[in-house]
Amino acid sequence: MAEKAQEHFNQGEYIEAVEILRKNDDWTEQTLNTMAQSHEKLHRYETAFMYYLLAKNTEDAERVIMNHPKQEIEEEYSEYINPKCRLLRVKDRRGVFAMDYIESGEVLLNIPLVKCKKGTQEELAKFLEEDTVYSRSMPVDKFPVEWSEDVKDELNVSPMRLILERRINQLPKDTLHNLSLVCSRNFANGADEYLIPFADMFNHSMKHNVDWKFTDSHFVMTASTSIKPHEECFDCYGSKSNYELFLHYGFVLPDNTDIDTVRIISDIPEDIYKKRVDPRYFERSFEFELTGSYMEGTVEIFSFLRYLRSSSRKCPETLKQFIQKPINKENELWVCKMLFNWLQTDVKRRVKDSAYGVETPLAISLLQSEMSVLIRWGETLKLAIDILNGNRKAAKKSKNDYIVKVIKKLI
Repeated sequence: MAEKAQEHFNQGEYIEAVEILRKNDDWTEQTLNTMAQSHEKLHRYETAFMYYLLAKNTEDAERVIMNHPKQEIEEEYSEYINPKCRLLRVKDRRGVFAMDYIESGEVLLNIPLVKCKKGTQEELAKFLEEDTVYSRSMPVDKFPVEWSEDVKDELNVSPMRLILERRINQLPKDTLHNLSLVCSRNFANGADEYLIPFADMFNHSMKHNVDWKFTDSHFVMTASTSIKPHEECFDCYGSKSNYELFLHYGFVLPDNTDIDTVRIISDIPEDIYKKRVDPRYFERSFEFELTGSYMEGTVEIFSFLRYLRSSSRKCPETLKQFIQKPINKENELWVCKMLFNWLQTDVKRRVKDSAYGVETPLAISLLQSEMSVLIRWGETLKLAIDILNGNRKAAKKSKNDYIVKVIKKLI
């Protein structure tokens, strides 16, 4: 067992120990079962359940979960919930898990709309102030808009710091937490918005296995594919960048780079700015978005840079939906070099300014997700420059959408 993990293990800090062991694949069934048995003795069945699953000891996993009492909201709405579904806290987060095999199309939740709460976001936030089974099921964790100034300042290297302030100014201070809960949990049925008991306990995944719909009288969730015992049941909140997930839901996804976004402020070279840019529309220092995938939202900044190096006379008035197709190999090479230099500058700034003082896990995750986009584009642009400079062999190996849709067509 790794030395650091052993220290946590000796102190009974099993969550910390197992995370270290799993990263290095340096654990055994015996280790995890020992952890599970220790937690089971403390009546922490959810934690024991997690360890048994990691050890692939499904027999004991099923046994301990039978001892774990249902949560209050499960008991309250049990007649509408598929008994194969359980609300558990696994790997330090709460979610809905299958206790038995669930077939594709099987109903997981069928709750009458009269048991749900309909209203405006403000009315729903007011409803959460009442002491009910539903309101007591709400998480108490603070959303980023509720963070202290010191914690928000951990995001100073990111445009999210300013975005967060704008969001805070849009929300009434007295209902900030409840309104954030409503925004992250409500289901829309046309113009109507609902809070749906138990339905909002399903976590988000782009690889979801649950669908939902409104009928005239009920809200229904069904399995969109078969779900094996002990697998988590996932809803999909929509195709959202980590900026959106962070701001509205209070989490980020580690594997969201294709649609993830980072905002960058860069300086147009002074001589080019004077010749090619209309100051009514752009200042020399301007902000643009970079999305992990070229086709998902990065076309605009490439289009603007193509314009700067072209002979076109009309300066665009905005980057939004501005499209300039690739002009030629020389133009695109200049575009790649300019953008690559901007990214290098931004990465160096971030590394320097965030080297110390970032401790909040969610802040760290957001900054890491932004850096993932920057690194991906840095690698892509280096490859593009290499190909445009004559290394055609490098183009054959890449499946990157920018290399395939732009660079390969220019050589």
